Amino acid sequence: MIESGIKPDFITVDGGEGGTGAAPMEFSNSMGMPLRDGLAFVYNVLVGLNLKKDIKIIASGKVITGFDIVRALALGADLVNSARGMMMALGCIQALQCNTNTCPVGVATQDKKLIKGLDVPDKSERVANFHEATLKSFVELTAAAGIQDPENIRREHINRRISQTKAMKYSDIFPYIEEGSLLKKENMEAYLKGV
Repeated sequence: MIESGIKPDFITVDGGEGGTGAAPMEFSNSMGMPLRDGLAFVYNVLVGLNLKKDIKIIASGKVITGFDIVRALALGADLVNSARGMMMALGCIQALQCNTNTCPVGVATQDKKLIKGLDVPDKSERVANFHEATLKSFVELTAAAGIQDPENIRREHINRRISQTKAMKYSDIFPYIEEGSLLKKENMEAYLKGV
């Protein structure tokens, strides 16, 4: 990207938490990097290569609550995708049959008999209510932290309990990287060894 000048408009970081019932069980929760680690890594590399100003980061992967949104933004996301919460509000019971056309609640099927289980007017209202409540929670959390603009959410706003007696700020767990610091090959190699 640096040499060619050709950059994507965005990068979607989808955590390896295994979000879809269509995924083989061997892959769910077993493959890939967790969203938090992946998101911090992508953000830091883009900043380290002076590319972040041109590329948006979208976070996806078990983003369900208002806090999940705050956490993703703190780690470097510019916006988030949320599918799981919306699917649950729609009536998904995680039967893990998404790829078989036999979804018992009619959410992930084309079978006319099973689709009858999906009451669209009722479910659309539930999804809208869930979305509204999630955004309200997000706004309440940011307001409680004294943050007036989502662009001002930083890693130091999030604490994580790492033992019974110790909590750490995300800025200590996932330290920021200096802008342009990975443009030197030796710095990139050192950073990648430490990840």
